[in-house]
Order: sequence, then C-alpha cells, then structure tokens
Amino acid sequence: MIVVFQDTARAKRIAEPALNCTFSEPMIGLVIERDGVDVGSVILNGYTPGCNIDLTAVGRGAWTPFVVRDIARYCFARVKRITARTSVENKPAIKSLTKLGFKPEGIMRDFFPGGDAICMSLLKSEQRLIRL
Repeated sequence: MIVVFQDTARAKRIAEPALNCTFSEPMIGLVIERDGVDVGSVILNGYTPGCNIDLTAVGRGAWTPFVVRDIARYCFARVKRITARTSVENKPAIKSLTKLGFKPEGIMRDFFPGGDAICMSLLKSEQRLIRL
C-alpha cells in the first residue's frame, strides 16, 4: 500500500542526499511510503499562498497515478500554479512532466552543479489530474 503524508524533516532526509543539496525553510515536505518503506519524497518550497509552489521530487517506483493525483490535490488546494525544474538531460522526468500536462517555460543556465535545468509549470486551470 502506498501512502503520502506530510513530514518535512523526514522528506528532507530522503531528498537531500539523493540530490546532493540542502533545502531551507520555508518549505513543506511530503513522504511517499510503500508498505512501510520510504520510496520517495516531495519538497514544496517557494510557496506563495494562492499563487505558486515549487516542486522537487525524488524516488523511483513511487510515482503511481494515485500518488501524482494526491500531490496535485495537495498543491492545488493551496496555489494556482506548480513549478518544477529538472536537468535538461533528464529525459524521463521531462517526458513524465509533459504527460502530466506540465508545459516548458525555459532553460535556466548553469542552474544545477552538473548543468542547465528546464523549468516547467502546470496551472490549476489547465490541469487534468484532479476534479476541481
């Protein structure tokens, strides 16, 4: 069974070593747990109530349609826009974000230690993940 719940400290412990970075407050951390084992986390930062939230996600085998809908429902109850960034080299992530309805907005040069990032967003008014 997969469960998504808010636990910022635990989400940071999962995400920071996986991404080789640190996150700072203010932020919200969600943990994705499968059968009692942590399989992923989502860090939501850059939160502007009613406007935008930045999404950073890590984990393999965690992104079932149920989990994605749960995260979208959580975010869109608070904001009208979700922003996500990934490496321009991370083709699987770009493909997944595109399938979910995210649209590319531009390239952020030298954003990650290893190179450029693509910035993508999903608007509440355009999303097809949850019923409003």
